[in-house]
Amino acid sequence: MAGSTYDRRRTWRIDDVLDRTDLSVLLDELATSTNRTGSGRRWHCPLPDHDDHRASVTMYRDRRGHERWRCWSGGHRGDAVDLVMTVMGRERADAVDWLAGRAGMTPDAPLPAVRKKRTPRQATPAIVMDPAVANYVDACRRVIATRGGRQVREWLRGRGLTDETITANRIGADPGRSLMRRQRGLPFGAGTAATFPIFDPNGNLAYVQSRYLDADAAGRKYDNPAASLAPNPRLGFAVSTVELRDAPLLLCEGMPDALTAAQAGFQSVGLLGAHAPDEAVAARLANHLDGMGTGHGIVLVTDPDPAGRRVAETLGPLLTGLGHEPAVVTPPDDLDLNEWSRSDPDWSERLHDQIKGLDPAGRGSEELQPER
Repeated sequence: MAGSTYDRRRTWRIDDVLDRTDLSVLLDELATSTNRTGSGRRWHCPLPDHDDHRASVTMYRDRRGHERWRCWSGGHRGDAVDLVMTVMGRERADAVDWLAGRAGMTPDAPLPAVRKKRTPRQATPAIVMDPAVANYVDACRRVIATRGGRQVREWLRGRGLTDETITANRIGADPGRSLMRRQRGLPFGAGTAATFPIFDPNGNLAYVQSRYLDADAAGRKYDNPAASLAPNPRLGFAVSTVELRDAPLLLCEGMPDALTAAQAGFQSVGLLGAHAPDEAVAARLANHLDGMGTGHGIVLVTDPDPAGRRVAETLGPLLTGLGHEPAVVTPPDDLDLNEWSRSDPDWSERLHDQIKGLDPAGRGSEELQPER
């Protein structure tokens, strides 16, 4: 087909592409790291259908000196090309071309120099957030207020987020790497994205997630900073601009749902990533609840899918063991919380009434039923 991407694509040598791809950085972008240092560093398996709670992926070099990854619990393995094919669902030639572009390789131009790679033994994840992450957040926040951020503003408003919520949570717009340069390790900028800053319980900036508006074109929905720039806190506390309700803390799947809840007056926290619910997350939540006062409950607002059930089945017993038995609420009609808020103008009151009906601490488990 004339003028297609494939007509313009150069046939790259695999060795040239792999030599210019740091697999540890790519794994940080496409998988979730445990943030461990040294030779024992691991990642959660990037396959969407593998519930890899123990982080089973490690790196090694083959006999040719190429970096490779292996999931020891699921048996999945490969090089950087295989990783892109696995996570993004690309054909092999398309994956090679994507990696070449990511490495700065351009048809009809000399190959860029091969950078010295970190090895797993040299990889040192950040203990605190690098200032580059805050600079990226501020840059994107400035962009969203300009003409270049109009598409992102409209996308956010289309999902029910108000300008007050956008401003209070410092949500921004990343126009993509062709329009906004960024240092290595920041979200890649494969396309236009909304940036969601992640705050700790005290309101301090701790992390950021970029959500691509066109996930199919970008090859994935979310992009995160490399572990060398910021540890993934796995929980993000949303900022509310309205009077808070007398209600338990809501744990939501992802920041858009948490922001929707905060906008309706609920204290809310977003769970970052499908592999996030574990002992460490439960402990952080329990410590936060302890600080909120005696008897303050927690409600897990889970999506009606296997990932949502996994959150409830994993976090529920862990929190109960720490003295905080949670309620579990699932929105009606196979919707997530944000979708529900856009389909039902009375959703927040219905949710509040449902929570109050569980018991004083908010315990129990219910699936909300739509009004007929």
